[in-house]
Amino acid sequence: MPDQRELATAAALALPRFVGSTALFHAAVAERMGVTPTELHCLHLLHGGVSDSPSELARLLGMSTGAFTRLLDRMERHRLAERAPDPADRRRLVVRPLPDRMAELAELYAPMARFVGERLARFDRRQLTALLEFLTDGTAAAERSTGELPDVTQAISS
Repeated sequence: MPDQRELATAAALALPRFVGSTALFHAAVAERMGVTPTELHCLHLLHGGVSDSPSELARLLGMSTGAFTRLLDRMERHRLAERAPDPADRRRLVVRPLPDRMAELAELYAPMARFVGERLARFDRRQLTALLEFLTDGTAAAERSTGELPDVTQAISS
């Protein structure tokens, strides 16, 4: 049986393959829906309730507000999302996913969702807690690391 270090090494080596396979799956779903992977990512943020604010969505997607406005224009044309007045402050707009495309998205994700649900159901409370901590901490680390990367435009002009 592998020891702790061997298991940690195996997990660290398996992670890039998992992330890559997941990215390819998301790209295939986006292609089937006729949208870009960024539009699909935005739809996931909306559906997951992460944010409905255009400026916050732009930040989460690593886009300028102008680029996000163009993305949102395309999403409206593809009937993925709509702009709507914020019920709490009508001067402000929110972005909402549209239900008909969400049903299409749910159908495309159904096999993967079943797999994930079945696997997570086999985990005990301690394992689920550890997984959630890893995913939460990993997300924060990836966001920090992204912010620390050198600006490509500065590197090219140097």
